[in-house]
Amino acid sequence: MIRNLLNILLISTLFLLFTNSFIPHVLAKDKTFVISYVEHESIIKYYVPLLDAAYRSIGIEPEFVLISDKRALKLLNNGEIDADTAKTSETLSDYPNIITLPTAISKIEVTLICQPHLICDLSVLDDNKKILGVIGAKDFYANLLDVSKINIAEFTSFEILLKVFEQQKVDYIFSVFDEYNKMTQIRYPNRFVIEEKIGFHLLNEKHKELIPQLEQAIKETLAKGDFLGHEVIVSNH
Repeated sequence: MIRNLLNILLISTLFLLFTNSFIPHVLAKDKTFVISYVEHESIIKYYVPLLDAAYRSIGIEPEFVLISDKRALKLLNNGEIDADTAKTSETLSDYPNIITLPTAISKIEVTLICQPHLICDLSVLDDNKKILGVIGAKDFYANLLDVSKINIAEFTSFEILLKVFEQQKVDYIFSVFDEYNKMTQIRYPNRFVIEEKIGFHLLNEKHKELIPQLEQAIKETLAKGDFLGHEVIVSNH
């Protein structure tokens, strides 16, 4: 009787030890790896599929969530999300908990797009009778707009920004083009390239141990090229 009782206690103890060691593993495995993205053609059709394939190749199933640029940086810095698809590094000085992958993921042209009948160069920023549509005025264009006189209309979506411009509700917009969507510039012949910038994939610092493996995975995914045309399920909440 006593031996049976001891056996039962031993089995129960082993079961509890096994369960307690197993639960953290399951939670870690099931924890969602959230990556923010913005509503931009290149991001959705090129960089999201690229990163989805790269992460999956190292055993991580990412969830891509639509979050505006400024809010994404705050959430990433606070560790409330895990990564951001791509941003330029000069925007990160106020976010000490964000790190970048060493290898650039994109090269972009920051471009002023102007309505057909208007002068198109940076002198237009001194015209207080005109309207400039922009995303992330303070975060991405502070060096251009701090002393400007033009009226600023702020947007959170590139899709809406372009639509408002095509409806002629603004006189100018700042947009970005990369190797993926560069050919779409032909729709906007009256344009002025302001500068070239380099974009990097961003991580919260708690994931810094992923950098070597993730860097290699991105390089291999780019070399294969089979991520193009791959549809990724994304979320807007």
